[in-house]
Parts: sequence; C-alpha cells; structure tokens
Amino acid sequence: MPAWVPPVATYLATGLQTTALLAAISIGASIAIGVLLGTLLTLPSRLVRAVIRAYVEVWRGLPIIIILFFIFFVLPIIGLTVETFTAAAIGLSLWGSANVAEVVRGAVQSVPRGQTEAAAALGLPWPARMRYVILPQATRRALPPLIGLVVNLTQQTSLAAVIGLLDILEAAQRSIERLTLTGGDTHAVPILGGVLVVFFVICLPLTMLSRWLERRLR
Repeated sequence: MPAWVPPVATYLATGLQTTALLAAISIGASIAIGVLLGTLLTLPSRLVRAVIRAYVEVWRGLPIIIILFFIFFVLPIIGLTVETFTAAAIGLSLWGSANVAEVVRGAVQSVPRGQTEAAAALGLPWPARMRYVILPQATRRALPPLIGLVVNLTQQTSLAAVIGLLDILEAAQRSIERLTLTGGDTHAVPILGGVLVVFFVICLPLTMLSRWLERRLR
C-alpha cells in the first residue's frame, strides 16, 4: 500500500463523519418541518396557506448553493454570524423542508375527498381527521418521493464544501492539494474515486428502496 493512502483515508474518514452528521441533521429537520408545513397547507385558512406557500416557493425556487452563500456570507453583513456547519445545516434544511412540504401536500390532497367528508360527518375535528384518517393513507403515497428527497439531500451535502466545511469532498480536495505540493503527484483519480464510491454505496440502497416502495405501494 502506498505511504500516502493511510493518512488520506484517515482524513477522508473525518470528513465523512461531518458529511454523515450534516446529512442526518438536515434530513431530520427537513422531514419534521416539511411534514408540519405540508399538512398545514391543507388547512381551510387562506392566510395560513398563503404564508406557508410563500415559504415553500421561495426556498424551492432557489439553488442550494445560493442559499448557502446567502446564509454564510450575507447574514454576517447584518450582524448575524453563522458557523460553517450551522450555515450548511440551515441552508439544506430550508431547501429540504420546502420540498418535503410540497410532497406531503400532494400526498394529502391525493387522498379521496370522501375520506375527509366521512371523517367530518363522524364529528372528528381537523387534527383528528388528519391524524387518524388522512395522514395514514397519505404516508403510503409520500414514502417513495420522500426517500428520493433523502437521497438528493445526502448528495447535496457535498455543496457545503463551497463555504469551507470540512466534509468528505473538502477533505479530498485538501488531500489532493497537499499531495501535489509535497510530492508533485495529486493522486486525484483514486482519491475522488473513493469519494464517488462512498456516495454510491450510501445512495444506491436508498434509491433501490424508493423504487421498491413505489412498486409495492402502487
């Protein structure tokens, strides 16, 4: 084994830990906030729907890299300094929650209207109708696209490298630069190939699960 491999592998493992933590926090926050907002989008109140719709359209309509730049570089101008990891987590969660909200809204509204009317006829208030009648049915419809969004968010964590977060991609780039300066050989192909394999191993099972659920729940 070449002498440069063990230190680079250790450094990449450190970056992978950051990537995994960032993905876990972003996915958890996106699902929690997105499910709540997507459910509220089905409320009769036009004001509530308008406010949430504005949130969804703004963050869905912006590229993630622009959101990260805004949080990390623009907010400090107005006195709100955000640490790199926190900025990445917030940016990914804003984009992810907006997309999850739209998936949940579509799933809820795809449930036949008769189900809601029947629950209302039984005297169930809106929270009970959603909890016991609508959401259990909507979950089946929402699972495949939600898993697809989880895969997408996991892949998008690599964009955090543009604001200096030491994730697996940034660790790979720094390793390549260090090897170039010290030995004259970048070893870019095996290093970046290793990063590619890591993301492939993480995302492929989730993609296959999404396809299986789509067939199973159809």
